[in-house]
Amino acid sequence: MYIDPMTKMNISLIAIGLMFVCNLVMIFARKISNGFLRFLVKTFAFLLLLVVLVMILIVIFV
Repeated sequence: MYIDPMTKMNISLIAIGLMFVCNLVMIFARKISNGFLRFLVKTFAFLLLLVVLVMILIVIFV
């Protein structure tokens, strides 16, 4: 499977944007006082990071 360079660039920019969103979500999670809600927000941020990892692997190896 071949991905042209423009598509790889767009995937990389989306991954950078998702990392920024994940950072904001983690900052928001630290301000929450409820333990269970904090856990849910941190889990959501972790899943976002897994999506970013998959996108980075696609850009590198495809």
